[in-house]
Amino acid sequence: MRMKFTSLTVIVFCLLAQSAMAQQSWFRTDSLTGLTINGTKLANPWAGGLNASQFLKMDLDGDGVEDLVVYDRTNSKVSAFVADAARKVYVHAPFYETLFPQTDNWMVLADYDGDGLKDLFASTSLGISLYRQVKNGTAWHWELMREVLYTKGFSGNINLQVSGTDIPGIVDIDNDGDLDLLTFDFSGTYIELHQNLSMEKYGRADSLGTSANPVFQRNGDCWGNFHKGDNEGFVFGVPCGVVENAGGKIMHAGNSILLHDLNGDGKRDLLAGHVSNEHISFLTNSAAGLVADFTSYSNNYPAADPVLMHIFPAAFMEDIDFDGVKDLLIAPNIPSNDANFTNFKTSVWYYHNAGTSDNPVFQLRQKDFLQSQMLDTGENAAPAFFDVDGDGDLDMVVGTGGMPRSNGFRGSMYLLRNNGSAAVADFTLETEDYLGLAGQLGLYNIRPQWADFNGDGVPDLGFAGTSTSTIKLEYRYIPNKAVQGAPAQLNLADAVQIALPAELQAGDSPYFYDGDRDGDLDLLVGKSQGNIFYYVNSGKGSQYTFSLQTDAFAGVSINFTGRFPQLAVADADLDGRPDLLTVDHTGNLRIFHSAAWGAWTERESALVEINKQPGAPVFGNYLALAVGDYNGDKKPDVAIGTNAGGVRLLTNILPVTITGVEPVQPEDVRVYPNPAAGYLRVSASRSGTFRVYNAGGTQLTGSIRTEANVEKELHTRSWPAGLYVVEWENGSSKVSRKIVVR
Repeated sequence: MRMKFTSLTVIVFCLLAQSAMAQQSWFRTDSLTGLTINGTKLANPWAGGLNASQFLKMDLDGDGVEDLVVYDRTNSKVSAFVADAARKVYVHAPFYETLFPQTDNWMVLADYDGDGLKDLFASTSLGISLYRQVKNGTAWHWELMREVLYTKGFSGNINLQVSGTDIPGIVDIDNDGDLDLLTFDFSGTYIELHQNLSMEKYGRADSLGTSANPVFQRNGDCWGNFHKGDNEGFVFGVPCGVVENAGGKIMHAGNSILLHDLNGDGKRDLLAGHVSNEHISFLTNSAAGLVADFTSYSNNYPAADPVLMHIFPAAFMEDIDFDGVKDLLIAPNIPSNDANFTNFKTSVWYYHNAGTSDNPVFQLRQKDFLQSQMLDTGENAAPAFFDVDGDGDLDMVVGTGGMPRSNGFRGSMYLLRNNGSAAVADFTLETEDYLGLAGQLGLYNIRPQWADFNGDGVPDLGFAGTSTSTIKLEYRYIPNKAVQGAPAQLNLADAVQIALPAELQAGDSPYFYDGDRDGDLDLLVGKSQGNIFYYVNSGKGSQYTFSLQTDAFAGVSINFTGRFPQLAVADADLDGRPDLLTVDHTGNLRIFHSAAWGAWTERESALVEINKQPGAPVFGNYLALAVGDYNGDKKPDVAIGTNAGGVRLLTNILPVTITGVEPVQPEDVRVYPNPAAGYLRVSASRSGTFRVYNAGGTQLTGSIRTEANVEKELHTRSWPAGLYVVEWENGSSKVSRKIVVR
C-alpha cells in the first residue's frame, strides 16, 4: 500500500484560528438524508434505535400537545419525538434530548407540585432526585429541587431508595393531591408504600421536606395485602397493616409497577413485571384508595395476544395513536441483552386500546413501535462508508451486535446502498446479511472498516468480531479483487484472518491506519479500560507484525468514564493533517487535532450545533464511529453507531469550501529494486527532495534533491541489512516507500 498526501486548494470564508475553532460548531445533526426499507421511506431513519425503552409523555415544543419521551435503559439515554397530530406520527427531535440530565436505570414524568407541568423523578446512586419543570413561553428547563428524597422508615429517616433494577409507581394513590411512591423492597417480594404527607402537613402538594423532616413516610409492612410467590405466582391475603390516618403505623430484585384501573370498577389494578418472568402479571384490586387489597392475578394479559418476552417485560400506558385513549406499550426492562436471547430489533410491543382508558380493550398492533420508522439493526450498530457499487457516491455497511437466530446469536452486516448522488445521499436497505456473514461465521459485535489490508492499492473490507465459541476478539479482511473505483468484488470464502496482539480481548476495538507513513497499516486499539494502544506494523505486504509503541496514545490513558473508546482517523479540521476522532462511554464525540500524528494539542468535544451553539450531546453507551463525505462537499461527515442498533448522522458544517484536489498519480514516486542489494534508485514525476530513515526512525541521509523524471541512485553496500523508509516530499505532498536492504 502507498500512503498519499494531497494538497488541497481551499477558499476559507472565515479565519479559523484555533481560538475561534472552539466557538465554532463542526457538525449538525442530519435528519434529512433519506432511508428506504422494504419500499417504505422511514420517518426517523437516523433516530438511533431502541432497546429497553421506558415511555413517557410531556409537551416538549409548547404547542399544547404532549410529545413522546423515550428513556433507553441499556444506553442511559433519552430520545425525544415531537407529536405531529395532523399526520399522527412522531418526529425525532434531538434538540430536546440535550435538555435532560444524565440518568441511569429509570425516570418518571409526573406533576409533583400541581402546576400543570410534568416534573422529572430520576434514579441516582443515592436514591431519587427530583427536577421541577420551569417554563418561559414555549421554552423550558429542569431545575434540580432535591438531589435526594427522604422518607421516614422503621428506624428513622433514610434516603428513599428504589432498586436499580426496578421501575417505581409514582401516583397519587390516596387522591389527596400529592404524589405517593410505591416500590418493591430490595428482595423483590413486597411492595412498599411511601405515603406523601405534604397535603396533610402543609396543605399543599409541593413540599418535599428535608432529611430531618421528610414528607414521605413508610405506611405498613407492605402494600396491597400480597407478595411475590414462586416463579410467576403471587400470594394473597397477606396482612400489610396499611392505615388510612396520616402519620399512622410505621412499621428487593427487579420489578416494574404500573397502577391503573384496568377493568372499569374505579380501583387501581396492577400490571407488574418481574426480572425472571416472560409475562406481564395483571393483579386485580378489590379496594379503592390508600388501603389496596389485591385478590387475584393472571399471567396471560392482555387476553388476546398476551405479552410473551424472553425476560422482564415492563408496562406503560400512554395515548400514542392520538385518539385520546391510553394505549399499552410493553418493553423489556433490562440493562443489557441477558444471555443474548432478546431480539432488540422488535422490542417495543404496541397494543391499541379499542375501549376506554379505564376499561381498556387492548389489541396488539405491532412489535416494533417507533423502531419500524428508523434504522434499527438490533444492537451495537457499527457503520462504515465505501462506494460499494462504484457509482461515485458513498454507500454504508453497518455491522451489528447480533440477533437470536436458528444457529445461535450471530452478527451480520447490513448494506445500505446509496441510490442518490455524491451530493444528495438517499439510502436503501439492500440486505441485512451482506456477504452471508451470519450464516457462515460464528461471530457477534461485528465492526467493519474499509482499508487496503493487502497493499494492492484497493480498499478491502475488514471486520472485527467476537467468536461465539471462544469469546475472543478476531479480525478478518476480505480482499477486494476489483480495480480502483469499480464495484467491489468480495467473497467471504477469501477472508484472511489477521493475528491480533495477544493482549487484545473482547470489548477492545481495533482500527487500522498507516500512522508512521511507511506504506502499510498500523494498528490503533480502543481498550475497554478507556486507554488507546498504538502498534506499529513492521511486516511486509499482507503480513502483519505488530510492535506496541504506547498504551496511552494521544495521552489517552486508562479511565473509567471514557471506557470502550471507538476510533477513526480523518482530516477533520481540514488543515491537511490527520486527526483522531473518538466516541466512548461518556457518550460524546471528540476530535484530537491541530498537530502532527499523535502529538495533538487540541481536543474538542463541543462539536455539534445545539440551538445555534456548539455543544456536546450524549449519544449513549457502546458507540461506534465512521467518517466519510456522504454529501459530496469534500468535508468529512460522521456516522455514529449506537448500542440501541441505530445510526446518528452528523453533517460537517465548518465554514470551509474545498474547490479542488491536486491529484497524485499512481507512479509519482518509484523506489527500486526492492529488496535492494548494493544500490537503490529513486525517481518521481515532479521535482522534490527525499530522505532515508532506518526502522528505528533515525535519518540516514540529508535532503537529497531530485528533478522530475530523473533517477537518483544511492549505494547501500555499507547499510546494515534490514527495513528502511524513503520519504519523498514536494511542498505539502509526501509519499513514503518501505524498502528492504539485503
